[in-house]
Amino acid sequence: MSPKPAVLSLFFAAFLFTATSAGATDTLSVIHKFLGGSDGDDPTAMIQASDGNFYGTTYLSVGTVFKVTPDGQFTTLFVATHNSNRYFYGDFFTSVVEGPDGFLYVISRGSNSNPNPTLFRISKSGTDYQVVLEEAPNSLSVASDGNFYGADGNGIFRLTTVGTYTVLTPAGTGGITQSGFGKQASDGNFYGICSVANVSGPPHVCRVTTSGQVTAIFQFPSGRWPANGVLRQGSDGFLYGAAWKNNYASELIFQLSTSGSYREIYNSPNNCTPKTGCSTVIQASDGNLWITNPPGQSVYSITPTGGALLQTVSFSGIGHPQFLIQAPSGILYGTTGEPNPAYYDAGTVFSLNAGLPPPK
Repeated sequence: MSPKPAVLSLFFAAFLFTATSAGATDTLSVIHKFLGGSDGDDPTAMIQASDGNFYGTTYLSVGTVFKVTPDGQFTTLFVATHNSNRYFYGDFFTSVVEGPDGFLYVISRGSNSNPNPTLFRISKSGTDYQVVLEEAPNSLSVASDGNFYGADGNGIFRLTTVGTYTVLTPAGTGGITQSGFGKQASDGNFYGICSVANVSGPPHVCRVTTSGQVTAIFQFPSGRWPANGVLRQGSDGFLYGAAWKNNYASELIFQLSTSGSYREIYNSPNNCTPKTGCSTVIQASDGNLWITNPPGQSVYSITPTGGALLQTVSFSGIGHPQFLIQAPSGILYGTTGEPNPAYYDAGTVFSLNAGLPPPK
């Protein structure tokens, strides 16, 4: 796979929507509507890099890496140049992280060896393409020591910016296999979904240290299953996520301490499946939880204590919100996407000004 640095500076804030909810007026702006093909289809998670801009990937139709400025300018930085007439979930670019060297590191999972799974890096201008690993990790995070840590089929690994790959803990050690984990938590550890051999029922949450030690701290209750494997730490120190319950019948939002204390906060009436999409959760600068609801085509906020519903922002006519991130300005940015091919929706990048203060 070779780079194709595309400079597709497309339209800015083409659509504006105003939604009134729970006494607040929220301004919802569509920054970019994806068209499929070389423009990309179904954006995944975004990051805000050290230059203040947002970077994200698309993974259906053809893999792309894109940039969005805080004022809404959209640019396609990189386009995969392989055969794109396939629609397997997770075929192409599934996530991007910024390395301590300032480069963007992109996981390209591949399918049927077309393209081969890789971890590659590019500059923030979309140039200097270089394959770092000839395999695709399940997850990749940067730690405060300047190294990458992740999980793959080999186990827990450490990766330097010069490409030195070291397996710290082989998969299955102590009967535990780590599926992946998120950003480094405030205690210096990583937290993510794992499985424990010879233990029936739902999966666990494990703590992973930078030395590779893996410890199961919690098993989901019977009838509960982590919805998308994404755990995000809030400013209050708790981990937040979504889980489906009762065989995809509905979804719940949960809170988990880093010691394994679990509490269910909110029950959503919407179902949650890989094809309809499941919620992602962030704790915003107002201290409340802001949650995407793909099947319900909305973003809503709740209190992290009693789970009281505060407001709901409708995305009807826009798409199915998948992801949220809060900028230093307090504005929320995110993506809508196509968890179900029947939606025929290539997705968007949006901003949501809910009047939230800048994060401290």
